[in-house]
Amino acid sequence: MKVETHNEFSTEKFAAQTVQVAGSERPKDPTLKKLLFSLVEPIPRPLGTVARKFLYPILSKNWGKGSYVQAWVEVLGVNNIIAGDNIRILRYSILNCDFENSLLKLGKDVSLDRNVSIRLGENCTVEIGEGTYIGPFTCVSGPGNITIGRHCMIASMAGIYAKQHHHVGSRTEGITIEDKCWIGTGAKILDGVTIGYGSAIGAGAVVTKTIPPYSVAVGVPARVLENRRTTPDE
Repeated sequence: MKVETHNEFSTEKFAAQTVQVAGSERPKDPTLKKLLFSLVEPIPRPLGTVARKFLYPILSKNWGKGSYVQAWVEVLGVNNIIAGDNIRILRYSILNCDFENSLLKLGKDVSLDRNVSIRLGENCTVEIGEGTYIGPFTCVSGPGNITIGRHCMIASMAGIYAKQHHHVGSRTEGITIEDKCWIGTGAKILDGVTIGYGSAIGAGAVVTKTIPPYSVAVGVPARVLENRRTTPDE
């Protein structure tokens, strides 16, 4: 059976966006933009959330409309971020994109709960699809490329780490989580893994190998227990 996925982040689209961010839409004085973002960050709600909602799209043409960003959300490397409309980022989260040739893309309606940490690296891209929720204290870390699909649910304290260390050095193969996946509390997704469309990963699981679509996987290391469906979503 062939299972179709629905990934909005095509290579061609992403390349075009990278060129756009690297070109005409960069401000003449990025230092000023960083300063203005840092001044707006700590303003408490309700004034602060209203100010950020209207000022962030003005300060950055790559920041969508209607965002809800609470106080003390740290944004590093704003020039390397493309944010869709109606995103939500709660208190104490950090988006660290201040690296050469890095790009973070947040699709519309993405929601990052409190204390979410997203850290890129040089030559790194992280893409989070439309409608995806990432729970509190979750860490998403490069420098390998990471793609999280649309309408995924990632519970609290999960870890998505696109780098592996071993006795002779390290490697980065990247991670892909396809659309409509569910990642349980405290689960760890390691470098080189693809989690197939519609899969569920149990709480505390450590995923070291690719998981087929519609799977339920649990344990350390994670093993597939069952297939949740026999046909793709309509």
